[in-house]
Amino acid sequence: MFDPAPAVARNALTIDVEDWFQVSALAPHIDRAHWDRTHCRVEANIERLLLALERHQARATFFTLGWIAERYPALVRNIVAAGHELASHGYGHLRVSDQTRAEFLDDITRAKALLEDLGGVKVTGYRAPSFSIGKSNLWAFDVLREAGYDYSSSVYPVQHDHYGMPDAPRTPFMSFGDTVHLEARQPDGRRGPFGSIEQRVVRAG
Repeated sequence: MFDPAPAVARNALTIDVEDWFQVSALAPHIDRAHWDRTHCRVEANIERLLLALERHQARATFFTLGWIAERYPALVRNIVAAGHELASHGYGHLRVSDQTRAEFLDDITRAKALLEDLGGVKVTGYRAPSFSIGKSNLWAFDVLREAGYDYSSSVYPVQHDHYGMPDAPRTPFMSFGDTVHLEARQPDGRRGPFGSIEQRVVRAG
């Protein structure tokens, strides 16, 4: 009897490269002006992760803050040298929902240029701090395209008190500008019209 080989599970692993004091939940307690005086743990932690990934022959996407990259350029180079995807988490961990279009464009352009210069690779992906792209600021996808990004992993298809779009698709889809209805990507993988950007989901199921 023919026994087909079991299906191989395909998983995506992503890591946000930021430090403990930069998360939005701590913003009311740790002033941004004090970041440079706060003890950083990110460099040692990322090195541990890189060793663990190498041990298991796994690859990941590292959504990296420009603020971190600027201070730890060797960390960026180590991510790339180990064969992982280098992607952008913006420059200063500013929520997209707290920025104007112009401020957002400046933040993501600055981060992209810095990461590409340090890593020596093209940066095509972006993740918004605290998944802060939702129905109220879908214009951010057009700004990402303008800045040269190909995809975003910024919409969390869950209900949450700080973020989330529970009715968003749980598979990759295309966003078309400011439209509230997020159209699913075509089964054959075709992209939408110019100005659209692919949204890769954070978690499915």
